[in-house]
Amino acid sequence: MSNRRQTKTIEFTPPDIDGVGDELAALREAGDGWVNLLPGVVDEADINPPAGLFAFFGTRQPPVTMATVMPARLDKRHVEGMSVGLMHPTGAKSIARLAEAGVVVPDGWVVRQDHARRGLVLRTAPDSVPDDVVTWCVQAGTALCMVDMTGQWQAVVYLP
Repeated sequence: MSNRRQTKTIEFTPPDIDGVGDELAALREAGDGWVNLLPGVVDEADINPPAGLFAFFGTRQPPVTMATVMPARLDKRHVEGMSVGLMHPTGAKSIARLAEAGVVVPDGWVVRQDHARRGLVLRTAPDSVPDDVVTWCVQAGTALCMVDMTGQWQAVVYLP
């Protein structure tokens, strides 16, 4: 018997994110699961650059962003917002780079971490609308991605 979570993959082209927002809303109601958001890239070779002899010692991140949104536990969803994580290749101080690109942290959200290797972590306001969270993640992911993107995105929903 396997303990692997079931997943659901949704291909979407922003600003049409309704299906992804609906899935995130269902996860919030359940207080379980998460969503990974990945941009489509023009050249798949950009995702996994060849590793050199000293790649193990390097700090280089993949050039593509990935956002992860996880709802608060069921017993905390009315007082605690969703957790938003963004792995990206641009290093520390990504909040400043996002602001320069016109992507600001929404009111009520809290920046928990902005680290070169561990990425950006935020906590949404408890009453954040799932569609707005997905839209912000796509905007932030687009602003911090360092490869040519197709404009399409993929959501991998890890079901409760």
